[in-house]
Amino acid sequence: MQKYLPTLQLKVGDNIIESVPCVKNLGAFFDQHLTMEKQVSSVVKSCYFQISNIGRIQRFLTKEACKTMVNAVITAMLDYGNCLLYGVSKALLDRIQKVHNTAARLVTRSSKREHIKPILADLHWLPVSFRPQYKILTYVYQSLHGLAPSYIKGLIMEYKPTRSLRMRSEST
Repeated sequence: MQKYLPTLQLKVGDNIIESVPCVKNLGAFFDQHLTMEKQVSSVVKSCYFQISNIGRIQRFLTKEACKTMVNAVITAMLDYGNCLLYGVSKALLDRIQKVHNTAARLVTRSSKREHIKPILADLHWLPVSFRPQYKILTYVYQSLHGLAPSYIKGLIMEYKPTRSLRMRSEST
């Protein structure tokens, strides 16, 4: 159940800034409840448009060229800002997974009746629900090993206990 926030007004100098139901920042939509529904809808719509365009020229492409094109366009769209989708509802992730499945079927030229898991495995594509988690864990790894930019390094602190802890190998 969503709670509706009252309309807020903020006065800055002589200007009054009013709240809006949705804003776009760096290409990502944020709604007032942070459900990310507008973002997912936008990504899904854009991806299906691009899949349609690639589908029109698919017969002129090799499988590798089609895969490269899908990775450059569709996968890039799906992965841009996908960290924001960590923890969203399964229904939203399922909408994105359907796009991902359609792109995989486009690359492999397989029908809707074929099971998608072997197709995704053959392409070495992670399911959509794991992609945000993978990206976050990659950032953590890079940060802990000094490979991340400074603005990410500052967000993650390695846990160092103040007292010595008993290790499993030191069993009594």
